[in-house]
Amino acid sequence: MRILYGYSNCTDKTYNKIVSERNVSVLTPDQKYHGLLIKGLSANGAEVRCFSGLPINRAVTARKLIREHDEQEGNAYFHYITTLNLPIFRQLMIFCGTFFGVLRAKKDCETLAICDCLNIANAYGMTLAARMRKIPVISIVTDLPDMERESALLKRFNNRLFRKTDAFILLTDEMSKRVNPENKPYIVLEGHVDANAPQPGEQTPYELSCGKRVILYAGSLKRIYGIVNLVEGFVKAEIPDAELNIYGDGDYREELEQLAKKHLNVHYLGIKKNREIVEEEQKASLLVNPRPTAPEYTKYSFPSKNMEYMVSGTPTLTTKLPGMPAEYDPYVYLLEDESPGGVAEQLKNIFAQSFEERRKKALSARSFVLENKSNIVQAKKILAFLRREFIK
Repeated sequence: MRILYGYSNCTDKTYNKIVSERNVSVLTPDQKYHGLLIKGLSANGAEVRCFSGLPINRAVTARKLIREHDEQEGNAYFHYITTLNLPIFRQLMIFCGTFFGVLRAKKDCETLAICDCLNIANAYGMTLAARMRKIPVISIVTDLPDMERESALLKRFNNRLFRKTDAFILLTDEMSKRVNPENKPYIVLEGHVDANAPQPGEQTPYELSCGKRVILYAGSLKRIYGIVNLVEGFVKAEIPDAELNIYGDGDYREELEQLAKKHLNVHYLGIKKNREIVEEEQKASLLVNPRPTAPEYTKYSFPSKNMEYMVSGTPTLTTKLPGMPAEYDPYVYLLEDESPGGVAEQLKNIFAQSFEERRKKALSARSFVLENKSNIVQAKKILAFLRREFIK
């Protein structure tokens, strides 16, 4: 099967080169999501032809001309569209580059197009060219445009794009009600973990090396994501030999920095590279996702953070988010009372268990996601879905 893949990312090698121009290099969720999925499709024998406008704008670099050499990794080929680093011109050039690239691409009876619908210029170029060539178009929807975008114009563009799509790859079943009123074929895959994730034994937990019980949170520090309840709950719990390490940025950062001066076991550690975060996750005693369950958007998203936590081999404490299927419940600690008091009580309950008990639960969680949710396993499901729906 030949997959024409439209998105605005690149290989990890080129991504690291690009972000080195920033003050801090961090791995964005879409780079990780699409990068792993492309590797998974390639590992399952698909030939993947990627058309990308690259994740570069004026916030990243002052360069006027954005140009990178094309690359190949296994069965995946990456064509990077040359663009001017100017808002309107950049989008027009991404649209044209993708459009003409798809028009020129080889086609046979097993050629399909997959696009990241949130990258409007890229997705429109791919969709229009694919429809002209009678190539089925599948949209990946990782966030609802109606909730993600503030621009009414961009929302309309996305809704028109959905009407031109032949099938969908969605994170939750609830998404289909919002983006798929015509009930076109779709598959629900809540995400994926790296099949080659580091082994837990590569890092010695702090709890064993120096007796510190490290509770870790890595992600957005926006108040709406429950970070305040986590910090207040941790302070209230007063767990012996415990410390709370927090990575990320957001509107709670300045207050957190002040709290860290007052409470010496609360540490704000800024923004780190994904590789460094993964190492710290493996050395921690507990990883926490305190995201509130009440907001409507939680029905339409799956917390990719939970998957990253689970594959680390470290225990995970998470709220019971609506977008998280019940099959995950036995492998994580659930936070049903999301208030600071509820956080404190559950932290005390967890650390009342022995290290061996907590470790056993964590390793079973790792096995679960590697066996059922790895990028190779999930890509295999996508290819089976595409063959069933479009390959006659």
